[in-house]
Amino acid sequence: MRERYCRVCGGWHALDQWPQNCLPAQNAAQSDLPAPHFVSDSIDIQSMHDGKHYTSKARLRSAYRAAGVVEIGNEKPQPIEKPKTDRTAIRNELRRVHAEYNA
Repeated sequence: MRERYCRVCGGWHALDQWPQNCLPAQNAAQSDLPAPHFVSDSIDIQSMHDGKHYTSKARLRSAYRAAGVVEIGNEKPQPIEKPKTDRTAIRNELRRVHAEYNA
């Protein structure tokens, strides 16, 4: 027999015989059925491109595409290519400065 501490009454109850009055309160608006997470299309936003108000993300993005505007967000940045270091030029400059300093 396994028991667990009850946060409602402060006692210990068997897991297979949990009292009904110690069950946590259920939100009336919440269903017992599991539901997947979804992203809603509705939004209330003013476009930075044309100044119009949009209530749908799809319509906002289609207006951006029609105008040729690129929407940026969560994409990965492109790697920056570093220029190749010219070590011979650095070495020659150090020799020139050293010779000028010692002269």
